[in-house]
Amino acid sequence: MQMAEKRLYNVVVTEERTDRSGEVRKFYHRVGSAFEIDSGGMSVVLPEGIALSGRFAILPRKDRDESDEG
Repeated sequence: MQMAEKRLYNVVVTEERTDRSGEVRKFYHRVGSAFEIDSGGMSVVLPEGIALSGRFAILPRKDRDESDEG
């Protein structure tokens, strides 16, 4: 039986800031990782010392070449 490849995700918090031109931009700050588990859910790993409250997102991880584009 061949095992399915598990996808890796970034756990991020978002921050909106206004730049000098007045444009509101959204920034993503990576705070951890998430992994698919066999039951269909996810396991989330946050490093020690990360205080997380409020809303966060889990986004598919991209190759380094792709993540530099946006």
